[in-house]
Amino acid sequence: MSEALASFVTALADDELVLGHRHSEWTGYAPHIEEDVAFSSIAQDEVGHAAALYTFAGQILGEDADHLAFGRKPNEYRNALLCERGNKDWAYTLARHWVYDTADEVRLESLESSSNRDLAALATKMRREERYHQIHADMWLKRIAQGPVEGRNKLIHALEEALRDASGLFELLPEEERGIEEGWLPHRSEELAGRFVAKATSWLDGLGIPVGTHSTAGERAEFVASSSGDLIATDESAPSDEGATEGGGGRSGRHSSEFDDLWDVLTKT
Repeated sequence: MSEALASFVTALADDELVLGHRHSEWTGYAPHIEEDVAFSSIAQDEVGHAAALYTFAGQILGEDADHLAFGRKPNEYRNALLCERGNKDWAYTLARHWVYDTADEVRLESLESSSNRDLAALATKMRREERYHQIHADMWLKRIAQGPVEGRNKLIHALEEALRDASGLFELLPEEERGIEEGWLPHRSEELAGRFVAKATSWLDGLGIPVGTHSTAGERAEFVASSSGDLIATDESAPSDEGATEGGGGRSGRHSSEFDDLWDVLTKT
C-alpha cells in the first residue's frame, strides 16, 4: 500500500477527529439532557472513526496512530474548514452536523467500492454507524422546519453559513489523481460534490427550505442558489496561497484562526 493512500486516509481522519472534538464541546451544554447524551455519543463515534482511520494510515506509514492524531503541526492537518469552525449556537451546530453527515454519506458510499479491500470494509463499517448520525440530523431539520417561524429562520441562516463551507469537503484530496489511477479511490471529489448537491437539494426542497449561499472570496467551488432555489455547484479552482479562504484551503493545510485554539486543546499534554 502506498503513502498516497495513507495521505488520503489521514485527511479523512482529520475531518472526523476535528468535528468530533467540536461536537464534544456540547457535552453538558446541549439544550436538554436527551440531546446532551445523543450529541456526546455522536462525538464519540466520530473520534472512534478517526482512530480507525489513523490506525489504517499508520500501518501503511509505520507510524503510531496517536502521533498522526496529535503529533503534527497545525499546517500538517488536512481537515476541511467546516469541521473546525466554532460551534456558535445550536442552530449552526445542527446545520453543520447535517451538512457534514450528508456529505459523509456520499463519500463513504463511494469508498465502499474501493479496490482496496481494507478501505472498502472500513467505509462499510463507518457508513453503518454514520447512518444514525444522518437520521439524527434529518430529524432535527424536519422538526425545526415544521416548527415556529423564529426557529425556522435561524435554521435557514445557519444552513446558509454552513453551506458556504461545504465546498471545502470536496476540495481536491491529497494524491487524488493517483488514487483514481490505482483504483483505491473510486470517484473524483468533483463528482462526489455533484452527488452531494443533488442529495442536499432534494432534502431541503422537500422541507420547503429556500437555502443558497453567496461568495466574497473569489472563484472557487461554491454552492449557490439557482432561480428555482436549487443548490448548484460552480467551477472549482485552487484556494489562494494567502491562507484559508471561505470554505477552502483545509486540504492544503491552510486553516482558519479558529483552528489554532482547537489545536492547542487537542495536543495539550
